[in-house]
Amino acid sequence: MTSPAAGPTAGTAPSDPPATTRRPPNHRVLLGPSLLGLFLVIAFAGLMIPGLRNPAPHDVPLGVAGPPPAVERLGQQLEAGAPGAFEVTEYADEKAARAALLDQEVLGAIVIGPQGAPALLTASAAGDAPTRAVTAAYERLTDRLGTPPQVRDVAPLPEHDSRGVSAVLLCVALSVGGLLFQIGLSLAAGGERASARWLASVGYAVVAGLIGALLAGPVTGALTGHFAELLGIAVLLSLTVVGVVAACQALLRALGIVVGALLVLPLGVSSSGGVVDPHFQPAFYAAISEYLPMGSTVSLLRRVFYFDGNAAGGPLLTLALWAAVSWIVALVMERFRPFRPVVVVVPASALPAGDPRTA
Repeated sequence: MTSPAAGPTAGTAPSDPPATTRRPPNHRVLLGPSLLGLFLVIAFAGLMIPGLRNPAPHDVPLGVAGPPPAVERLGQQLEAGAPGAFEVTEYADEKAARAALLDQEVLGAIVIGPQGAPALLTASAAGDAPTRAVTAAYERLTDRLGTPPQVRDVAPLPEHDSRGVSAVLLCVALSVGGLLFQIGLSLAAGGERASARWLASVGYAVVAGLIGALLAGPVTGALTGHFAELLGIAVLLSLTVVGVVAACQALLRALGIVVGALLVLPLGVSSSGGVVDPHFQPAFYAAISEYLPMGSTVSLLRRVFYFDGNAAGGPLLTLALWAAVSWIVALVMERFRPFRPVVVVVPASALPAGDPRTA
């Protein structure tokens, strides 16, 4: 005969489970995400609002072609009508002015004919604000002269991208993705070998660039006709963003994430020219626009898709230099000062049984 299993004696309370030891909160870990989030709020609001809130033309490059006396008078009239708004460049004839417009050396051109009647050449693909500014100045001129307006758009926007914002939206998507990837990689794979992390970074950039190019090109039809170029630019921008954030981390440790985020997002977006042309922003944004990854990429995409690749070498070189220098810095720093994450994300299954953090 078996005896009954031992159990609590009648009238006796069950014994309490063993107490678990809880660690005090790590305030450094808790404070880090708060500081990063607050920094992004300050950076976006502090950089984007001043740069985009009140667009006004200054030194907008405008070409003028025609007889020298008429060109000189026109320059004086433009300055009197809108002081400081335009930077006038003289050209020998309409052909030279048109070529300068297609090379984006100017954002509009006024051609004075033999009878003194001016005609306007615009390139709406260069941006809405410059087109409106030069058109308004030209209309004031024709009203004063009493001549009918003659406006020709030599580089119009296509119907499938009628606002011309697809380039900057693609750049923002790739930049946000690259930044989040690099942050996640440093947290989740900080303990992996450097070669594995770099291979993951290259693989991510290629896949992200391919997805971005497919969505902006064949899927939505926003940027069509140059898929190979679109793919190459998208992959190059992804490599650049990942490399810039990685290089900043290698140089500045945890602070590098903040600096990298500043370069590729709020500073890049606000000065890119994709939302507001730099000639309509404060001088600081105009000065840095073409030298940052996003600004050079927006300009490169526009020149490839809307200006037949004219003068695309400058922005392509800028983007390639950012990619090359950032990756070289990150790889060299990895050799001399291997990456050590401040915080490491560990799966719960990897913690020992009974660890209070798994409760």
